[in-house]
Amino acid sequence: MYRRTSHVRKLDVLSVDTSSVLQIGDSQQIDAVTNILAVQREQAIFYENEFMFENYSAFSVPLTPPNLSHPICIDTFHDCPYIFIRKVEVPFVAGSSVVHIGSNDSIKLETRVVNIRHIFQEEPTTRGRG
Repeated sequence: MYRRTSHVRKLDVLSVDTSSVLQIGDSQQIDAVTNILAVQREQAIFYENEFMFENYSAFSVPLTPPNLSHPICIDTFHDCPYIFIRKVEVPFVAGSSVVHIGSNDSIKLETRVVNIRHIFQEEPTTRGRG
């Protein structure tokens, strides 16, 4: 990995979420994994141990990396051993995301999300009949 020095004058970030990375400078490897089980209910009543990650296969099914039929070849040329940044504005860094200013050899990011919504069904109305 080609090493460079990062100079950042101003970095504005409001929030960095779980398993996210905000890094200025070089890194050898970045691994970030997030599992999210989001439950939305019209009436906010929840019971202990009602939603467990192990009950949802989305969190346990192994992910297979894509099969690359052709190798990826990358040629880079670093004219200057410095990275100069005047200003970066990042309002929000979501789960398993990366804001990285610098060099990196390897990066692996994984996010799995299950959304559950419990909404009341309304009784059908007769609209003036009856």
